[in-house]
Amino acid sequence: MHVERLALEDFRNYAQTAVEFAPGLNLVVGRNAQGKTNLLEAAYCLSGMASPRATDPVLVRTGTERALIHADVTRAERTVHVDIEIKPGRGRRVQVNRAALPRGRSLGEVLVAVFFGPDELGLVKGSPDGRRRFLDELVVKLRPARDGLRREWERVLKQRNALLRSARASGGDADLDVWDETFCQAGAELTAERLSALAQLVPLAAARYEAVAGEGHMELGYTSSWIEEQALAGGPAAAAEISVTELAAHLRARLGRLRQAELERGTSLAGPQRDDVLIRLATDDGVSDARTHASQGDQRTCALAIKLAEQDLLAEVLDERPLLLLDDVFSELDPTRRAWLAKSVQEMGQSLVTTTALEDLEVAGIQRVFEVDKGEVVPR
Repeated sequence: MHVERLALEDFRNYAQTAVEFAPGLNLVVGRNAQGKTNLLEAAYCLSGMASPRATDPVLVRTGTERALIHADVTRAERTVHVDIEIKPGRGRRVQVNRAALPRGRSLGEVLVAVFFGPDELGLVKGSPDGRRRFLDELVVKLRPARDGLRREWERVLKQRNALLRSARASGGDADLDVWDETFCQAGAELTAERLSALAQLVPLAAARYEAVAGEGHMELGYTSSWIEEQALAGGPAAAAEISVTELAAHLRARLGRLRQAELERGTSLAGPQRDDVLIRLATDDGVSDARTHASQGDQRTCALAIKLAEQDLLAEVLDERPLLLLDDVFSELDPTRRAWLAKSVQEMGQSLVTTTALEDLEVAGIQRVFEVDKGEVVPR
């Protein structure tokens, strides 16, 4: 799959521009704050996902009412035209071949993209929320129809928290038993999908880490306060075998023990909204938590390995390489890792790679180069 043409109107700092990309490696060159990342951000929006950098209102150029993204996207030898309108307060309106889509996430059936930029370091060193979001988005990328699971879970969680707040104020909890069942079922279904996606990702991420780091081993695991420790002890592959029924039973039992504490605090204290992905590094010195004990260079290598493994997994499941978006990544790597990534990119289908200086990159197979200056894109 690849983007043949991308046109923007009032998107970020672009008043109007149009770019025709090659199906392989495309380099986007320019000084900082000229619009390189904005171009990649617009391409990522074509996948139906939220911007990896900001909320939708920020994507609209200052002084204008809405931003427009137009693109021609090819997948499985079929080319479709995509139109996206982003209007603050109105959400997104999406059309494919001039026909409206009921949900923007349905674009995942047209284009799938993987984004990696300097902020992706937060995938390792940031809060659990970022890692949960990564896993939930991976679930949807693998199976777009699963987007409904996350939305249903968020709806149920919001309703249950509202009931807990109400019960705290009134001193009664009559309606909670009914909602607990819905809560446990929705939470179990979402968690089962997370565990399945993580189990598929683990071997690919480990292989990517070993290839770039040259030594050591990266381990990924799922941590939860409500799933019994023994059930997770066998690692992601074993955890993926836990049934939805079993997961619901784990959550139901935990809620029973937490009922009084939840009523006192007025919020749900167990469930997928509090889970995390554990990232550990194993070396000759032992096993350590990458979030707290790894150097920033090792953390960046972990994050890069996970994102490239995401690309590998999607390619394997979808039988097509997703669009790869690398934003100013090479400048953050040492020469050895830079050379490894340059070689890897050549094998990854269509990729858009930004850099501040073309001479800093020793990448073979470049098909097209674009220069960005003050919101203008010029083929070079």
